[in-house]
Amino acid sequence: MSMKALIVEEFGDSSKLQYADVAKPVPAEGEVLVKNQICGLNYLDVMIRQGLLPLAILGGKLPVTVGVEAAGTVEKLGDKVKTLAVGDRVAYTVIGSKAHAEFSTLPASRLVKIPDKISFEQAATAMIQGMTAHYLVHTTGRVQPGTKVLVHAAAGGTGTLLCQAAKNAGAYVIGTCSTKDKAKKAKEAGADEVILYKEKDFVDEVKRITEGKGVNVIYDGIGKSTFSKGFDCLAKQGIMVSFGVISGTPDPIPLSTLAKGSFSVSRPSLYDHIETDEDLKWRSSTVFDWILKDKVKFGDFTVLPLSDGKSAYELLESGKSTGKILMKP
Repeated sequence: MSMKALIVEEFGDSSKLQYADVAKPVPAEGEVLVKNQICGLNYLDVMIRQGLLPLAILGGKLPVTVGVEAAGTVEKLGDKVKTLAVGDRVAYTVIGSKAHAEFSTLPASRLVKIPDKISFEQAATAMIQGMTAHYLVHTTGRVQPGTKVLVHAAAGGTGTLLCQAAKNAGAYVIGTCSTKDKAKKAKEAGADEVILYKEKDFVDEVKRITEGKGVNVIYDGIGKSTFSKGFDCLAKQGIMVSFGVISGTPDPIPLSTLAKGSFSVSRPSLYDHIETDEDLKWRSSTVFDWILKDKVKFGDFTVLPLSDGKSAYELLESGKSTGKILMKP
């Protein structure tokens, strides 16, 4: 049997994406066949399409079905699966899971059950962006009441969640974004101050807002264009958290830069923070709890058909979107 999926036969830009027929997968022992109801789109997917990840973890050869995140229903159980049942609502993020397709097979242990009151759209968003906000705030940044944080791209999908999670942890939140409309979204997400970086230098503004003391944590998902400058507005013993490279890989920095204020740099990955089944269940259940208790809002979605995946990828890469981009098989 066949199904529809987004594939690449050669790596490159969005023109390399194809909506094509591929073989429908069959669950092996310990695996589950999931009928994907909604597929999440992330910059990691762009990196996969561009060929920036090792081919070995994507199946070992081309063509590759792209996608690492989705939510759906259990369609079929492989042998020895006891923890799930056909019809269960589940979500996942697994590199190499071929999530941008009608169906995917996953190890049962890497699936999380979706609470009844949470939508597939919310669940898919919780996987990468939600759990990323969780570990960046509570593990990497160690945010607590009184912590001052700077969130770049504060109106984006991850940015708005970072603002909300940091604010809930007691932080004073400064965001950066490009337009007044995006500034409004960042404010709605909890940012105390928003800097329009096209109009004002974010370093000067952070110094003004913090009375020259700087921020304790910088969450930089932008990369090359913001990373090096950020150290000029980081407080003593501050943490520079580089978790994305939208504008390109940052230039190397000398150790002398860190010595200026006993700074730390972190280049963390979500998958290192959900490597064990226990951590996956803990972080995902906490994010689901945030949603259920209305501590964070996961409602700003742009949903396109999977058949128009090329447009979805281009929208993400344009930097013009806010919130989460999703695709529906």
